[in-house]
Amino acid sequence: MVQKKESELPTLPVAVDKIISVASDEKTTTQELLTVISYDQGMTTKLLKLANSIYYAQKIKVETIKRAITIIGFEEIIGIALGMGILSSFTEKTGLSLDMKALWIHGIGVATAAKELAKRTDPGLANKIFIPALLHDMGKVIFSVYFKEEYTRARQFAIEKKKPLYFAENALFKIDHAVLSALMMKRWHFPQSIILPCRFHHHPESSPIKFKHHALIINLADYLTQKAGIGYSGNPFPVAIKDSPQKIGISPSILKLTLDLLKRKEDEINDFFNITTGA
Repeated sequence: MVQKKESELPTLPVAVDKIISVASDEKTTTQELLTVISYDQGMTTKLLKLANSIYYAQKIKVETIKRAITIIGFEEIIGIALGMGILSSFTEKTGLSLDMKALWIHGIGVATAAKELAKRTDPGLANKIFIPALLHDMGKVIFSVYFKEEYTRARQFAIEKKKPLYFAENALFKIDHAVLSALMMKRWHFPQSIILPCRFHHHPESSPIKFKHHALIINLADYLTQKAGIGYSGNPFPVAIKDSPQKIGISPSILKLTLDLLKRKEDEINDFFNITTGA
């Protein structure tokens, strides 16, 4: 069923294609990223607003995109630009079975939590985890846009069976949103460093070893964001992998601190959402 819809998937805006190329090349410089972003005036404006938002809490006004890249971070800028571009490809759609606003806020929350968990366990991963954490639920967008009625049934099935949404997706579609995210990203030529953590965020133990820690962090960040009530992913029964805090090296006290941080940051996360989706 899903394969039949593949030809209907939208092509991404040219600017987003260029950003994916930038994300795939580890040798990309700040200047090259700056040049790509500057092609899209709307994106440039939003990123400048974001750099000056309460989310990044700068005392001195950020006036150039180069400075914004420094403030927000190279990897985060790429992730936010990708998210905005992909989201805009679906904004024309109506009658969706999932609230895209709530889903995007959830993604920002997961990215925020994942970055915090990574700082505690693998500081070198803290910036790189932002993109897959932000985009981990993209498959739900495809389900919601192209399988509106069926996806409503899947969500109802999850509620009735008291199971997580990915369980219901597999039962009805024979594929879940994590696998669908990976298929979509592969089609759009995303790098493996984004595809694989998204692909395995519900089954980190099955992930290739190089990305297992990434997938575990996103799994736990996803769970914490749902527990904190930040946005809504459409999942009625959030679950985390058994012993996931221990597996990534997080103590119960750090877990509670991360949950509290998310709750405190809710206004900042909403501000982030309003800037990145506003006109």
